[in-house]
Amino acid sequence: MTGLVAIESRIDRAIVGALRGQDLSGFEIWHWLGSGEGVPGLLTEADLYPTLYRLEAEHLLAGDWYEGERTRRRYRLTAKALELSDERSWPPLAFRGTPGDEGEPGISRAPIEPARTARTHSPDPDSGAWFVPPKLEPVTSPPPSTSTLGAPTGSTLEPGRASNAPTAGGPDQPGHAAIGRYADALVATLDLPRTDLSEVRQEISDHLTDTADALRRGGKDPETATTEALDRLGPAQTLARKIEAAQHTIDRRNRAIRRGVLEFIGELALWLVLSAIPIAVVPGIGDLLISLGRVAGLHLTVVRSAEWTTNQVAITLCIGAFAMGRMSLGYLARISRHSDAAFRRRWALGGAAVMLAVVLVLPCYHDPLVVATLLAAPLAFIAGTFRPKHVNESSYTVPGLIVAGLVMLAVIFVPGGRLFAFDPNGIPGTPVAAGDSFSYVIINQHTDGSFDYSTTAAAAGDVTFELWPASTEGLYVVVERSATAPAIVATSAIDLTKLPPSNEWWVVAVQKSADGKRTAVAMVIQPGASPSPDTALGWLISHL
Repeated sequence: MTGLVAIESRIDRAIVGALRGQDLSGFEIWHWLGSGEGVPGLLTEADLYPTLYRLEAEHLLAGDWYEGERTRRRYRLTAKALELSDERSWPPLAFRGTPGDEGEPGISRAPIEPARTARTHSPDPDSGAWFVPPKLEPVTSPPPSTSTLGAPTGSTLEPGRASNAPTAGGPDQPGHAAIGRYADALVATLDLPRTDLSEVRQEISDHLTDTADALRRGGKDPETATTEALDRLGPAQTLARKIEAAQHTIDRRNRAIRRGVLEFIGELALWLVLSAIPIAVVPGIGDLLISLGRVAGLHLTVVRSAEWTTNQVAITLCIGAFAMGRMSLGYLARISRHSDAAFRRRWALGGAAVMLAVVLVLPCYHDPLVVATLLAAPLAFIAGTFRPKHVNESSYTVPGLIVAGLVMLAVIFVPGGRLFAFDPNGIPGTPVAAGDSFSYVIINQHTDGSFDYSTTAAAAGDVTFELWPASTEGLYVVVERSATAPAIVATSAIDLTKLPPSNEWWVVAVQKSADGKRTAVAMVIQPGASPSPDTALGWLISHL
């Protein structure tokens, strides 16, 4: 039902009229409309809040929380409702009663201009505004006196004005426990996000407390007053179903799905962009570690292969997948006014399927570690849906930042850095020249993809560059056990793709003396030509 159609009903028109020029709580709206010609019989007290929530869902009303002697949620007309009521020349609704009476609604052509108090805005998931009621138990401050609810025609209703009568909602007053049990039963039945559950619980508790107080002032004992107040709202389960029906609108669901999809796509794009950070940072960190290792007398290297680079993207994508699940489900549930569990299974499985389709077409370079990391991304998305981020929650907490920092360190140093140690004397018959431990080989790559080499060593005589096949054994790079001679001696630019297959090459600058003695003056570990990129799907097909 659209707002234009819904606002034509007598109940909706009466609520709009009552709110012209003033903000009222649900309890005040009920006493404003609870008696008078044409209203009784159309709106029951049990239907009050479902009606208010429906009008709020249709963007005709907006709820705000007022801070004062008593925390109250009050409703105001939106621009849409004011525009529609102005088009139809609907006058504001005023009392024809006397102070102390519930009054009788009538029509007053004079606008009502109450004294407004500062408001804290209620949640608007689309704008990101949020509010969490400060109390989960029924509030204990005195409720408004009935004299404020039955003002004479033309007078104003003052939100937040309180009487000195004792409240039925205090923890030491009869009825407090019964109202708390009713609110707990209501919340346990409702399928709403956590923030909305808190707000509904607070608002219904306030209403019951105010109603019980009004009945006590009418002469009823506290227990009877509380019982009658509860009876007026009906069973908690029935009220919960009505509230859910009012909150779960098709418009909200459609907006929630659109927002969830946008969050999914936005987070995916964001983390793909952020994947460039470890790719850019890790080489510098690797060089720093290599330099520090040389100072400590260690010989370290980083094998910068295509597999290494791709693995950086894959792990960053896993982090992004977790963020995608957390953000998208949080907004989906909050905007649609459903609990997280209502959408989790379908959203988690659907999002994981999309993530799987994405990672299966990414290159893996036949590296099992890259494939395993890519396949972890859909699982990370599912894990993220179990901790959704709502509009009233911070994405960045101290524990969360610590965990994120540790994860990024793992991304940089464990699978990305691939820091290895090697023995410079590992080449048979080629000892390292004394005093040249800090010299190294410079790899020069040309535009055609070929390589040649130079060295920083101040060596006398001719220096040649030998390429020995190497392999990794745990955290060490060693010369292939079967190698007895270099695979090639570089005298000009070489193309690694034309060399025998090898994962790494041990490039050593060798100086020969006149007597034929070989001395290594500098060396470097170079990754071999990367295999064809292939995809994770192709790798799985070939290995299953």
